Amino acid sequence: MSNLKEHPDVQELIDTLDKNGLEKEKAEVVSLADYIMDMEKTLSGMLVEMQAMRNEVNLIHNSTLRAKCGRLVDKAENSIKQAFGVVRSIKEKFIESAKSAIQTFKDKGRDALQKAVNGMKIPETLDKLKSFFQRVSKSLEQDAKQIELMRSELNKSKTHFKNFGRALFGREVKEAEYVKRDKGLLSSFRKGYEKLSKGFANMSQKASDLADKLRYENIKSSVKKDLDFLQGKSDGQSKSAPIVEHSR
Repeated sequence: MSNLKEHPDVQELIDTLDKNGLEKEKAEVVSLADYIMDMEKTLSGMLVEMQAMRNEVNLIHNSTLRAKCGRLVDKAENSIKQAFGVVRSIKEKFIESAKSAIQTFKDKGRDALQKAVNGMKIPETLDKLKSFFQRVSKSLEQDAKQIELMRSELNKSKTHFKNFGRALFGREVKEAEYVKRDKGLLSSFRKGYEKLSKGFANMSQKASDLADKLRYENIKSSVKKDLDFLQGKSDGQSKSAPIVEHSR
């Protein structure tokens, strides 16, 4: 996966911000680029894990459970692909905005460049990603609970099977091997979903933490500007006009 910061437009924007002393804006651009790359890597890993889970589902002997789990896999895979689409869309808009900001700088100068980067609304973009990833995480968490419920139902059917065996043969029937295997597969399947849920929760938290950090830096920068302005105004007022003595 290519390094987003090495994309020509993004790299030029970062260099231009650096050369013009716009450190806060540069930090925002670099932070979003790093976050997008991190999300792409994480989501790619999730798709690999989904393929492994799909292979496990195909091993489930109970046809009803296999069908239910298959639908859950389809749902989770679609959620991951949807997340990929959201991140890809943000990435494309980010690159377009970088190109536009560079052109703005060439046409109108430093102040216009600063406004253009602030207009990218990077903290707000991170807020949207946070909410989206949080929703996916909760959905996967509910699916994990559903899988555990299926596993519990399998335990009940096992008990019924044993009782039926006693009534029919007068002795306890050994638990069928396929029931044991299905129980183990469902347990592994549930853990996979819990891992996916935590993965999306972590992505949501990272977006939240980064947005908070950037907002804090914005406040610091704003306060510093105000203090610098007030200090300059104060210094100007403290300088008294020179006394000119008139000679008699």
